[in-house]
Amino acid sequence: MLINIDFDNISDELIYKAFGVDGNEADALNDSYLELFELIGRDAMLKLFKHFHGDKIDCPMRLYRPEFIADLAKPVTDRRERAKIARAGGYSAKVIESMLNKRRKENESE
Repeated sequence: MLINIDFDNISDELIYKAFGVDGNEADALNDSYLELFELIGRDAMLKLFKHFHGDKIDCPMRLYRPEFIADLAKPVTDRRERAKIARAGGYSAKVIESMLNKRRKENESE
């Protein structure tokens, strides 16, 4: 089998095609990339490979920063509603209230 690759215009997508990976991902891809392929599809997997290959990617347990959630909760006066916002963002109400209290104290001392 002869593989024709234009090394002047090489890309991960062209290699994927030239190697006949399409439909053979389970045999061709490393386990981590196979899992990404199954989760997010070929194009996104190749994009992640291009940008992050060789790096360790750490995916925190929470998607949102606590400061962002605190900013969303700040104008809400009802503690139960604040707690709902905190939980939706993956935090406890105590963490968000603590952050808001800390900010309040810092602003008062200035």
